[in-house]
Amino acid sequence: MNQSPKNIVASKNRPEPSILLRFIRDLARRSEFGALVSAIIVFVTFSIWAELWLTSESIGSILIVATELGIVAVAVTLLMVSGEFDLSVGSVLGVSSILVPWLMVTLNAPAFIAILCAFAAAITIGSIHGLIVITARIPSFIVTLGGLLFWRGVVYIITDGFPVNVPRQDPLLKAFSYRFESGFDVSLFWFIGLAAFVTFLLMGTRFGNWIFASGGNERAARSLGVPVDRVRWSLFVLTSSCACLAGIVQVGRFSSVDANRGLSLELEAIAACVIGGASLHGGVGSVIGTILGCLIVGMIRNGLALAGVANYYYQSVIGLLIVVAVIINQFAQRRAEKL
Repeated sequence: MNQSPKNIVASKNRPEPSILLRFIRDLARRSEFGALVSAIIVFVTFSIWAELWLTSESIGSILIVATELGIVAVAVTLLMVSGEFDLSVGSVLGVSSILVPWLMVTLNAPAFIAILCAFAAAITIGSIHGLIVITARIPSFIVTLGGLLFWRGVVYIITDGFPVNVPRQDPLLKAFSYRFESGFDVSLFWFIGLAAFVTFLLMGTRFGNWIFASGGNERAARSLGVPVDRVRWSLFVLTSSCACLAGIVQVGRFSSVDANRGLSLELEAIAACVIGGASLHGGVGSVIGTILGCLIVGMIRNGLALAGVANYYYQSVIGLLIVVAVIINQFAQRRAEKL
């Protein structure tokens, strides 16, 4: 449609937006904006409410929670961007982590062999879930929900419901979870390395483009030759492998594994992704947003403890935050379109 002379003159006379306004508009359009706002609000709230909030020990505790959750959540992010879910990561973490001390106790296996077996089990589980989703065309929500229940049952069968202790200290296990005197944990470096790799994979490779295409418009992606099934299968394997890595980190930190290890982890991982701006419909998400989501979860858990609030309030706060973060994201995107 042709514009009238009056509209053309008005558009020419309209001042260009300032650099600051353009920056705010571009920031508000990003999927991570809601997570950034939420992180600032949570940080300021606990700075006022909780004592000892800014001590190195408190920050170290926040980072331990955020990094162990983040190791799983960054992989879940890729899976969600591709349009799939994995509700079994908590149970996979439980199975793979319980195998390490169990093999060391029952077979007197070295820690190195036990860790390799744990990763092999996790990769096998992820492969099975991915193959069922791809070949049977069953929604991943249903497949991994069944996996959540089945593999948790396997953990109970192995342990009879009792904890399994690591029989001996091993330098390799310490390498996964060594804690420095400052309160920071070596798992932070595992997480940074993994996050950097996943960010490069998602944003700097053809495989990353395939991930976005698979979740954004599957039919169009297939018509363009994107191997959607292979991409999604690979991401199921990656997600299970990252759950195993997080489980081994916890084995080294606690020197013991109980039958409930990893319980509700899948919900926290999805919560961190959603808070970070990932879409439940696929095609949208970022590692930076997920990192912010994990930090928010870590701050809430540690902040409530420092404030003397009972632990059972934590789940309610996380559930409320998911809804609030989605509302903030939707509102920010609408406002950005009007700027």
